[in-house]
Amino acid sequence: MMMRSRKSLIALVALLISCVQTLSASKAVAAQKFRADEWVTECDSSPGIGAPDCSITVPFWQSRGAPRGSFALVVMLQTGNMGIVGEPFPTKAVLRIDKNPPIECREARYCVFPSMQALAALKQLKTASLVLIDVYTEKGEFSFSLTPKGFQAGMAQIRAWGYRTE
Repeated sequence: MMMRSRKSLIALVALLISCVQTLSASKAVAAQKFRADEWVTECDSSPGIGAPDCSITVPFWQSRGAPRGSFALVVMLQTGNMGIVGEPFPTKAVLRIDKNPPIECREARYCVFPSMQALAALKQLKTASLVLIDVYTEKGEFSFSLTPKGFQAGMAQIRAWGYRTE
């Protein structure tokens, strides 16, 4: 009887250790996610020193008339990269924030804006009131207007999670 109880106890302890390790591992890879308007903010689970490993994405689409298209503006805060992705694949995109000069990318499939212009646009988004996006594809041109309020709320949430944003 003692041997059986001891084996059961060892099995129970091993099971508990396994559960704790699994729970810890799942918390380590869990991402933080926040949504405001259509904008989606996502960060890794460990705020620390330096730029946050976070992204802010806003989808936009045209489903009436022809052509139809679905796109997203993606902002990677750690690198400052900013781009337009979607279908049909963009070949060019123009981004205007308030009355600032437009920035343009000309890459097939994943249209990534030049780094210096993207960093300037990132700063502009923090206080902007209007975002205009023109996406050009082989099937036609798409024009969108968005409010950056969801982006600004996402930045506030990133700070609330304990990440540095400056």
